[in-house]
Parts: sequence; C-alpha cells; structure tokens
Amino acid sequence: MSDSAPGRRNRAAYYTSQLGYRFLWWVFYTLIRIAYRYRPTTRPDFPASGPTIVAVNHLHMTDPAAVSPVLPRQAVTLAAGKWRRSFVVDAILRVAGVIYVRRGEIDREALRQCQRVLGEGGVLAIAPEGTRSRNGAMQRAKSGIAYLALRSNAVIVPIAIAGTERLRDWLRLKRPTLRVVMGEPFRLPKPDGRPSAAELQRLSDLVMIKLGLSLPESYRGYYADAIAAVESGQSHVLDELLPAAP
Repeated sequence: MSDSAPGRRNRAAYYTSQLGYRFLWWVFYTLIRIAYRYRPTTRPDFPASGPTIVAVNHLHMTDPAAVSPVLPRQAVTLAAGKWRRSFVVDAILRVAGVIYVRRGEIDREALRQCQRVLGEGGVLAIAPEGTRSRNGAMQRAKSGIAYLALRSNAVIVPIAIAGTERLRDWLRLKRPTLRVVMGEPFRLPKPDGRPSAAELQRLSDLVMIKLGLSLPESYRGYYADAIAAVESGQSHVLDELLPAAP
C-alpha cells in the first residue's frame, strides 16, 4: 500500500507487496495498450510523499488499470463490495491493494481504512461520484472525498479519464482512444471549525469541477455549466464553492 511494508502483525486488510502490485499493473498496462490507443498525460508535480488523494471520474471497470500507469507511487483503490463475490476479480483487487465499500450506506470500517492509508502518508484513489456513470457524464460527487481530505490534510490530484467506456467499439472492429489527463495537485481550503454537511458537499463539488476542466464537454454532466463558467473567466463560481464564512 505504501512505500514501506509494515510488519505482518500490523498489516491492514488492503496491504499488498510492491512486487505484486507492480507486476499486476505492468500486466494490465500491457493489456490497456493493446485494447486502446492509450494517451496518458502526466505532470512532474505529483506529490513525492505524504497523504495524497487521487480523484478520478468513473466510467468503466478498467479505470484503475488506465490510471495506475500515470501514478509514480503505489496506491490503494476503493471498490464496490459486490466484487468480493467474484473469486477472480477479488483476487486481482487484493493484489492491487483495495478497500471495499458498501454502497448506499455509511461504511465506517471502510472510512477507518481510508483514514489509515492517508494517516500513514499513502495514496488513496477515489471516484468521488461513488459509482460508475452509465452514460459517461459526471454525476454529483458524494461528500466523502472532502471529509477525508480535510481530516488528513491530503493533497488532491484530479485525474480525468475519457474513453474506457468505449471498449465495446471493438465489436465494430474499431480500436478506441483512451485519454488520461493528470491535473494540477491542490489542497482544499479549510473551513473555520467543524465543516457542515453543506460545506463538505461544496468542497466535493469543487474537486469535481477541477477534475472536469480536463474532460471533453460531453463528459462533464452535472458540472457542465459550472465548468463552462470557470473556463469563461467567471471565477466567482469557484468562490461560491468555498466554505461559507462563520
């Protein structure tokens, strides 16, 4: 999970060895390059250490394999609890390093594990929407990403994905293009005192807008108008998403 392996007794459920992790993602990177015209865009300012949250829009089950090659550090990924029931998928995810999350409820155990990853200075990959988009367009984020980022003072790195959902183009003998764009790392502004649910939601929306700036218009969904406003120079859109003054 992290750059140094903990002792066996203290290993968290999501722990996986660096060797296994790197080998697995090398295999999937190779498959991604075969299945797609892979077009990754990276940045040199990805945090070299410390708690880091990678925020990704979620289009397809291949998203983790598309994102992993652009990450210079080993990451723990959140995944839906339903994949536990698939022997093959579960085995792969456990080698990759995974925290399973129960959908539709507050999963306090998953939350504790996420906080542990960040508390140990690790990298946590999250789809803020909480579930895969059925039409490719971004849905509104859940507030969990803001909660975790504020609690851990983590740097957030937005990564925009476009194209993983087009894998079925192969049925028409067409190889789809997959673009993965790493955005500028940032930290969320801290509200005074304990943030309210509304403040956490606003900050989670801010994450999605920053992520969506690297997406084609057809993928922006719920945030399309806000992103368009930011691109046109209406900075007040982002100001309105900052924590309200006490």
